[in-house]
Amino acid sequence: MFTPAEIVIAVVILAALIFVPILRRLLGLIIRLAVFFVAVAIVAAGVTMILNNETIFERPGIGQRVERFLTKNSAAASTTGSGSVTCVMEAPPPPPVTAEAKPRRHAEKKEPQMQITRNDVSKAEPAPLEDVYPELIRRSFPGIPREKLFQLSTDTVNSLGGWKIAKSNPSNFTLDCVYTSRFFKFEDDVRITVEPSGDIDVCSRSGLARPGTTSLLRYFPGDLGSNVGHVKQFYEALEPKMDEVYKEEQDKQNAKKPPQH
Repeated sequence: MFTPAEIVIAVVILAALIFVPILRRLLGLIIRLAVFFVAVAIVAAGVTMILNNETIFERPGIGQRVERFLTKNSAAASTTGSGSVTCVMEAPPPPPVTAEAKPRRHAEKKEPQMQITRNDVSKAEPAPLEDVYPELIRRSFPGIPREKLFQLSTDTVNSLGGWKIAKSNPSNFTLDCVYTSRFFKFEDDVRITVEPSGDIDVCSRSGLARPGTTSLLRYFPGDLGSNVGHVKQFYEALEPKMDEVYKEEQDKQNAKKPPQH
């Protein structure tokens, strides 16, 4: 229920809008501007998603995708394809050692606590269906040497427009890449790691989320699907190369078989 004071204020405002033309025109202008900016924002978001080869109409659904694209500025592949897995590129600093933390001679030994990393979280339990993004399911290529996978990943990045390898580390089979958008020249960081198991892990984070960035856009938490799009783009470009490698291996195996009479 409204209080008498609230009713009086509403009546005064309504009367002012009716009998004062300048206020009526001002309200109309505000409404038109609001509609204009909302329309521009919707068009800009749609164009951005198209450029990122993303859409809101795929799994897990419109609501989940819109929420993620507006509130997340990173994406990471995982075994489950969970959209809640985030991309953290900086190693956490070691905890400070204090006098109280030093072990005592007769102190009871404690079992070390397992530190759950991003990949451990993804393997802990299956993601609910409403959180599964097909683009974020980590691709695995067993049977291919790790060095070959690393070289093919490098070739794939070099073939993609807008991508550049900032640092290649063959010792741990990791590529640190930078993606630069076509029109606005925004930069995103992408890390690709070839695991010993044959898994190729991809982790993408908006450049605006880099520590120490001063851009005002850093206060906007979403990426409009750009990072999910980077993961998807890399995998889609890599998979045909993998198919060729498997086909070559199959041809070699068939060539070794004795002819049948």
